[in-house]
Amino acid sequence: MEFSNSVTTSNTPPRRQKVNSGPPALRRLHTQKFTLDECDKIRRWTFGQKHPTKLNKTILLVGETGTGKTTLINTMVNYYLGVKIEHNVWFEITEEQKTGQTESKTSEITNLHRLFLHDTGVKSLDAVCLVLKASQNRISEIQHIGENVVLFITYSDGGPPKDVLEAVEKEKIPCCRDAENEPVHFLFNNRQPEKHTAKYQRVFKSSWEMGESSLEEFFEFLKLQQSKSLTLTLSVLRERMQLEACVQSLKEHIKFTEQKLIELTMIQLALQMYKEKIMMDENFPFSIKKVYKKKVPITRGLWFNRKVTACSECQENCHLYCIMIANSARSCEVMKKDYCTACGCYTSKHVREGKKYKTFEKNETHQEKLSKKEEMTNVERSLKVLLDENEKQQRNSVKNAYQAIIKLCDCALKPDSAFTLRHLDFLIPRLEKAGELESAQRLKGMQNHLPQESSYSKRPNKLFFGRCEKGNS
Repeated sequence: MEFSNSVTTSNTPPRRQKVNSGPPALRRLHTQKFTLDECDKIRRWTFGQKHPTKLNKTILLVGETGTGKTTLINTMVNYYLGVKIEHNVWFEITEEQKTGQTESKTSEITNLHRLFLHDTGVKSLDAVCLVLKASQNRISEIQHIGENVVLFITYSDGGPPKDVLEAVEKEKIPCCRDAENEPVHFLFNNRQPEKHTAKYQRVFKSSWEMGESSLEEFFEFLKLQQSKSLTLTLSVLRERMQLEACVQSLKEHIKFTEQKLIELTMIQLALQMYKEKIMMDENFPFSIKKVYKKKVPITRGLWFNRKVTACSECQENCHLYCIMIANSARSCEVMKKDYCTACGCYTSKHVREGKKYKTFEKNETHQEKLSKKEEMTNVERSLKVLLDENEKQQRNSVKNAYQAIIKLCDCALKPDSAFTLRHLDFLIPRLEKAGELESAQRLKGMQNHLPQESSYSKRPNKLFFGRCEKGNS
């Protein structure tokens, strides 16, 4: 294969579009693009043809905006096409929109979780490449993939990436390690598509060779990697999401029943206080704080995270933080066999919209007149039934939340995941109050074994929120 400003090969040259004359001359290769979902959020870009006898590998690039994922994909394409710096040409298959001198944003956001769960989505992974700038000393949240995670360090000067490696150690990021127990990493500079000038030719040559060498090492590493099936992982993640939604819904319900208990107790005290007036057939006005739920619009959050799956029957928020872009309540992840795993009601009782239930308090004045002692007794009896029912609901909710927490621990990717353990402070005292001392002690034991949390583990699990790129080699 030879390059000048155009490609000449023994095969049909790839179709391309001239972007600029450079140097290097920038050419955009034509790709086949397919939309895999109705929302146009999952797309497959195909360049070239899959060879039936060659090994296929799936690589996932994950990183924050501006770390250079798009350039890395294009770097891989140029590597496979055999482009050298002497050819003075650069090919790209993906493009960026420039939003500033130093900021770039990939044209579309791909929702990674949807990509995995889609019928035609990714079913296995060979490598997860966490893309970090060489100067980066803090790591944003990623999902635990462990031994298949490697580091792609961009904007590197070619020296040891001290800041990044220290951040990885500090944040306890799970990743593949080499014989010296150092995170497996590859260096890139991302200057290849920039305009080359004679003054900085040595710099550009060094950057090009560093990227070329890193990709050569990476693809050798990739040959030895075992593909990891995501079928079980996705099943576990779906179950975890259902359990997490269940715990969150139960926590809200417990808080509401606690407030309702206070309200009912205040009414009971008022009836006792005004008992003499009741017997004398007099009015007895009294004020209490009444709790109630009302739907309110969601004004904050990411554009795809402003809808909640809620139950109209029991007025519960069944899934507050749904990562899937579900078009209806039926397609929400907490639904299973026509039932909601969070509240237990039928799927048909749920709606998915940009509103959620919120608890409010208001002062309410009661002006009652009870003419008979028997009527007073009936009111007290009804009130006691309500109090008993409220306490029963609260105890059941606490028990159910405990069971969900234990299940979360059983299927956790890390036993001490903050995703699970952040609920313990809330649940332990309520288990003790409910007389579930053995359960409370078990959770305390889990809490005592909790290691010192890093800033990474304290962040809410967002399951790869943000931008990502997927490629097949």
